[in-house]
Amino acid sequence: MSNLEQDPELRGLTLLLLYVNILLDSGNHDTISVRAVKDRIRDGSILKFLSELAGNRDFDIFLKDSPYGEFERYYVTSLQSIHDAYAGDELRRWGVERRGLCLVIAWTVEVLKLGNGWKPGDLAGVEPL
Repeated sequence: MSNLEQDPELRGLTLLLLYVNILLDSGNHDTISVRAVKDRIRDGSILKFLSELAGNRDFDIFLKDSPYGEFERYYVTSLQSIHDAYAGDELRRWGVERRGLCLVIAWTVEVLKLGNGWKPGDLAGVEPL
């Protein structure tokens, strides 16, 4: 069995990348800033925000009662950990400075790069909404 078949977070992350790529390709969300996305990451509402942008139920699979386990908590705390470590360095590290959805893609790839089995620690006072 491949890692993708064994790891629900890995499956969730790859599907999430596909859905964010679809949002980006639509051209309808090019004005969403990096700052707006970082605000949603900080307050834990990034998946709900993406769901609202999609205007359909595609992103619901990542929210409560997800087949990917506690994906929302895993994903949000992963992004919050990356934010705490690298916010402000997006252009140098990932070549992102304008489009917030590009930051979502870059940081989701970063979560994937961190490797199978990595789980972020709890962040005091910061939990998904």
